[in-house]
Amino acid sequence: MKLNPYITFDGTARAAITHYAQVFDREVPDMMTFGDMPGDMPWVTDANRDRIAHARLDLGGVMLMVSDTGGTEPFAGHNGMAINVSVDSVEDGRALFDRLSDGGEVTMPFEPTFWAKGFGTCRDRFGVGWMVNVE
Repeated sequence: MKLNPYITFDGTARAAITHYAQVFDREVPDMMTFGDMPGDMPWVTDANRDRIAHARLDLGGVMLMVSDTGGTEPFAGHNGMAINVSVDSVEDGRALFDRLSDGGEVTMPFEPTFWAKGFGTCRDRFGVGWMVNVE
């Protein structure tokens, strides 16, 4: 079994997945828009045609997947969850934390804790919660 995070955005999925590709030093992935969907889909409109229907970023065995909402339903944001990333060194953890939190909000500074050599939490510029952990 594999768990892969799938994050929905409200019109910012393209910017988010492009940012995550930079943060994790990956190539920007191909993206499918609602307008790219085959056939005559009734939920594809001029207003959402350029929104992202699906994109995925390979993070070394874990797929980070994203899409936008169709733009017609209310969007409640990213509440009640965070993506935990474990790395091997404090230096790598600090660098990753700094890239993820850039333009966002640090909710717990990256520092040593009683359980980890380094740990910090943030909400990135897109409102997604992240935990960076170095055991």
